[in-house]
Amino acid sequence: MPFNRWSERNRWSDSRSGWGRPSLLRRLSLRFSRSGRILRRGGNRRRGGARLTGAGRGAVVVTILALVGIGWSAQAAYRAWQAATPVVELPSVSAPPPAEPLTAEVLDPPRTRARFSEARLHAAEFDPAASPRLVEWMNPSGDRRAVPRDQPPSDGIRVEYSLDEALTGEVFEILRKGRVDRGHAIVLDPRNGRVLAYVSTDPETFPAKRAYPAASIVKVLTAAAMLEEEEGGASASCVYRGNKYRLNRRRLDRPSSGRTSGLEDALASSNNQCFSQWALHSLGEEKLTAIFKRFGWLSSPAPGHDAGRYEAVESRLDLGKLGSGLDGMRVTPLHVAALTTVLTGGELLEPWWVDRVVDARGRSIDLPERTEPRIVLPKERAETLREMLVATTTRGTAKSAFRTRRGRPKLGDIKVAGKTGNLTGRDPYGRYEWFMGLAPADDPQIGVVVLQLQSNLWWKKSSELAASILNEVFCDRSGCRPSRADRLTGDLGSDVAPLHVSELERPRQLSRLASEGASAASRAPRKSQ
Repeated sequence: MPFNRWSERNRWSDSRSGWGRPSLLRRLSLRFSRSGRILRRGGNRRRGGARLTGAGRGAVVVTILALVGIGWSAQAAYRAWQAATPVVELPSVSAPPPAEPLTAEVLDPPRTRARFSEARLHAAEFDPAASPRLVEWMNPSGDRRAVPRDQPPSDGIRVEYSLDEALTGEVFEILRKGRVDRGHAIVLDPRNGRVLAYVSTDPETFPAKRAYPAASIVKVLTAAAMLEEEEGGASASCVYRGNKYRLNRRRLDRPSSGRTSGLEDALASSNNQCFSQWALHSLGEEKLTAIFKRFGWLSSPAPGHDAGRYEAVESRLDLGKLGSGLDGMRVTPLHVAALTTVLTGGELLEPWWVDRVVDARGRSIDLPERTEPRIVLPKERAETLREMLVATTTRGTAKSAFRTRRGRPKLGDIKVAGKTGNLTGRDPYGRYEWFMGLAPADDPQIGVVVLQLQSNLWWKKSSELAASILNEVFCDRSGCRPSRADRLTGDLGSDVAPLHVSELERPRQLSRLASEGASAASRAPRKSQ
């Protein structure tokens, strides 16, 4: 049908606009249709759709260029604004090393009750929701000061200790009830050397950093040397007469008749005559000093602590006293604590009690490098020596300390490998009484060392104090079990065990953790296809 212009107009006309006049809607439609013909033209009906004209293509290009220009201008304006705005830089994770290295005074643990109470308050103010730990503020030279809750010192550093707050408080209470005026107590994880409690009752007259007579703790090292002997070893025996604890020149040699004792019985009963005979006739001064050096007793056990020392041997009696612990050897309590690490896995680990040190901006400061672990004994020999030491707490010198008045074991089925020692010494003068223990004996998780300087009047033995500490670690109202120590050591399994901050900030520890994870994955059983 041909297009009728007038009929089309009449269709779109409005009755109010007059005859033959197009409406506003129609005029706009015609105008847009004419402008559309400029940008596009009709296409092939078979192919469908319209095609752009040259002017249309130019309009598209101009639009794209305009959008690109607007985006570039906005980006330039944003960069100019960012450059004009001051930037607040976040502190780095690790702080640069201090001008002066961290001194032993900075790393000195809060051993006294006064410092313990202050460190506990600082920990609560620093992070009330954190796990129980001890925190101290100080300047880089080691000067400790009271810190307001909301105003930490701008030039100070924060020392975060591995010492457990609850356990340390219980150890203080145990020593108070035992009326220990001058004493030290150390609790640690012997598998890694992490100290959980380090307590001193009188650091002025009886400081923990000094070396004191080792007494019969020396017998553990002498027994380790005897186990290395091809002739004798664990089956070594001795013959003695009279009092096993008394030693003089006539009792240095093996008598023709008398009582016989083996190595395990001599350790359990702390037989001075037997150990003096073995030191004189089986080992000699050279082997004894070599075993002292290998166990780390002739060097410092940790920063700020004295090195152990032994007096020169001038006679056969001096050598017998040195091998039995009656005289000649002086060590710190931390030396004996490090001995528990050797008895656990055969490696000597340096005890440590600082998780990390942080500056005022929250950046971690590198700690002094700890001594690398060193193999002292084969693991099998360490286990053999540990099994021998169980006799000390079951039928030896510490039997009564680990049993109730009715004769029942205080720790239930948990066996303790331990060694007692007591000796009247000087500097300062008094009766030095030691106890060193590991529990459980078959798989040690906790090591404990107690040393007290007794006068003429004393209330509890060191072995009894140690038994109370181990009871606090392993026992509750429902009984005693090794898993109770997990709350202190964090031994919750490879999948959920927490990592200490100090471990995360050591590349060597990270590589070790990565290798352990890879080995655990390789050992995991694969599902059958």
